[in-house]
Amino acid sequence: MYLAVDGGGSKIVAVMYTDDMRLVCKARSGGVNITQNSPEDIAAHITDCVGQLKPFLSVPLRVDEVFIGDRDRFEKELRETADVESIRQIPEPVAGLYAGACRQSGLLALSGTGSDVFIIRDGKVSGSIGGWGPVMGDQGSGVWIGLQAMRAVCRQSNGWGEKTLLMDLLSEFYGTPLNKYPPPYVVKSAAPYAIAAKLVPLVAKAAYANDGVALDIFRRAGEDIGRQIEALITRFGPTEEREIVLCGGAWKAHPLMRESCQAYMRRIDERFTLRPPCFEHVLAGPALRLLEKGMSELEVKLTLADRFPDMIIDAGGLFA
Repeated sequence: MYLAVDGGGSKIVAVMYTDDMRLVCKARSGGVNITQNSPEDIAAHITDCVGQLKPFLSVPLRVDEVFIGDRDRFEKELRETADVESIRQIPEPVAGLYAGACRQSGLLALSGTGSDVFIIRDGKVSGSIGGWGPVMGDQGSGVWIGLQAMRAVCRQSNGWGEKTLLMDLLSEFYGTPLNKYPPPYVVKSAAPYAIAAKLVPLVAKAAYANDGVALDIFRRAGEDIGRQIEALITRFGPTEEREIVLCGGAWKAHPLMRESCQAYMRRIDERFTLRPPCFEHVLAGPALRLLEKGMSELEVKLTLADRFPDMIIDAGGLFA
């Protein structure tokens, strides 16, 4: 029996399946990355996830793990509950390419809670840009988008910023007017960046209402990712790759982010195309196991689409 696990800033997801890719069970809980979650919340989320799996853990497991967070705690709780034969760690960007395009080489642009971009060759990262975390970097990430929204509201509150729908949306979210002071629990929170990341849907709501400030946030997010991809290719190329596989939830918030990034890249070379991921990140393990059996990229895509249809993100990418 196999277990695929994806743990990160916003969630932990686990999928248990058989050798012929038949789903046994799924589990999902909150985030496990310390930069966005308190230690107490991480412990609770891990216990919850393993608890959901527990009724099915009567057979030995081979685990494929993509984990940005307290991996030791998760593995300890899993081993206490199940007979774990092996645990294979898959680096997050490599996993993004496996699940996103079912291939072992290519360009990947990750924008979730954090952000960075990668050149991957034969299942290994050969170059990367970004990954500095929310204090020093993560431009274009979910946290960055949320922080821009908070800062725009603060500017408007102080009388030197453009008026934006975000004022009302964030005031409603926090349950207090933001026309003078920020909500105290944001300033004093043990995990303020988790709060920022949760604002992305509100920024998207404002952008879909044609709010200029929100639209500008998504435009800048896409361009910042584009600048990082340009730097990546300059530093770690040359590469003939012109398809950029996307990874992470921030890309789903509003199409302007993807459009502005693609426009930036096409000013460099008109052949550049940004492609949404085929499957959820957690299917990196199953994709790799099928590739190791000698399946082609297309065969892997069709098999995963047949066995895990509810985990398809972009059906159009299955035949690209």
